[in-house]
Amino acid sequence: MPTTLKLSLTLLICCILTVNAFAQQPLRVEHFVRIKGQEETVIHQYGIVSGLNGTGDDVRNYAPTTHMILQQMSRSGLQVPGLDARGLGSARSNALVKVVVTIPGTGARSGDMLDCTVVAIGGASSLAGGVLSPTLLTTPFQQDENSVPLGMASGKITLEQAASPSVGRIVNGCRLTADFMHPYIENGLLTLVIRREHAHHNMANRIAEAINNNVELQALSMEPPARAINAHSVIVRMPTNYFANPMEFVAQVMDAEVLGGVPVRVPRVIINERAGTIAIDADVEVRPTLVTHRNFIADIPPAEGEEEAPPQQFLEIDTDTRFRQMNGENVNNMKLRALQASLNALRAAPAEVIDIIKILHQQGAIVGDVVFVD
Repeated sequence: MPTTLKLSLTLLICCILTVNAFAQQPLRVEHFVRIKGQEETVIHQYGIVSGLNGTGDDVRNYAPTTHMILQQMSRSGLQVPGLDARGLGSARSNALVKVVVTIPGTGARSGDMLDCTVVAIGGASSLAGGVLSPTLLTTPFQQDENSVPLGMASGKITLEQAASPSVGRIVNGCRLTADFMHPYIENGLLTLVIRREHAHHNMANRIAEAINNNVELQALSMEPPARAINAHSVIVRMPTNYFANPMEFVAQVMDAEVLGGVPVRVPRVIINERAGTIAIDADVEVRPTLVTHRNFIADIPPAEGEEEAPPQQFLEIDTDTRFRQMNGENVNNMKLRALQASLNALRAAPAEVIDIIKILHQQGAIVGDVVFVD
């Protein structure tokens, strides 16, 4: 039987009370931007996990892939004693996997140890108890026989989630064999990329203003060093005095205080369907409507002073809200966070919550932007 969500003003108030973390500390440029050029780098390769207790692959299902990986390991000088294409899946004790390592945007040096993620790509039901054979890692752009190894991964696999036994992790399982030093100043310019949740023309101007008001940077420049390019980026020209010590320049820029708080912008809902995640700004509102989706009926009351929608479009809203409006009480639009909290309380799956938000967005009922990301 469908579950009706009667979202009262009391529930609304309980669901939207949040603590503003920014209010406890000065707002600085570093809170809103990242430095262009300091992006994460992913290195990966295919490998073989051994020592599985009957949960590995049946190699007969993908013998060509097995043969390719074994050849690749052999060319790299890496071999697993006694292991060949015929014996790989005979006892289901081995598995073909993809090994992935993410290098932070700040870079890393040769010899650093990083965690690696191991994902089964064949028919292995679990990687529990398995050990990754030595695997040389490259970037996605280096996949031929002349690829230069950037890291070596190996070690015992740990499952982080029992519900996903085909995905594991090796803590400090990859030793880098190359330096990753990401350049961040080009032709004397530092480019700041405003984080997606703060990207706005007002914010870009506010960040440039904060940097230009920095006393030390201001004293070294004949003209303001920072300039907003668009809603997503600000460029800063490095004074010649900092050429010998660019890190000090970056520290000055990132430490500049953004006065006046966070600029007003359109509230947003950010959805990642693949990951099943939803981020909702506290001030995203939902106009009065009624949505039916599978086993859920979301009945959303109108705002103060807002007329009821025609009967052919929406069903009758609750009379309690209308009574409070007639008595002069302040009844605001429903907050989307309150709706999400109620759906979560009813154990709605993330996919169902996303579907309901999509329907509301298509109806024009969401007061704010809805952004879909990968």
